[in-house]
Amino acid sequence: MTNEQVRQGFAEVYNSFWCRYKDRQPGKDSAEWERIQTRGAVLRKKYPFLAETVTDMVVELDRRMRERRQK
Repeated sequence: MTNEQVRQGFAEVYNSFWCRYKDRQPGKDSAEWERIQTRGAVLRKKYPFLAETVTDMVVELDRRMRERRQK
């Protein structure tokens, strides 16, 4: 793995995934939630060294979505 591959992985996972959903989580039954799950799976496969991070991000998005729903 090159330094560029690591940089690209972090950039895509953080900038393209996390920043898109960190402040707005769709409902659990929405098509957008399915896209989050699918995108997470794609990122885990594309960047195995970030698989645990991506999983943790999806879990955090789920927690935030549930917390928001309870309010």
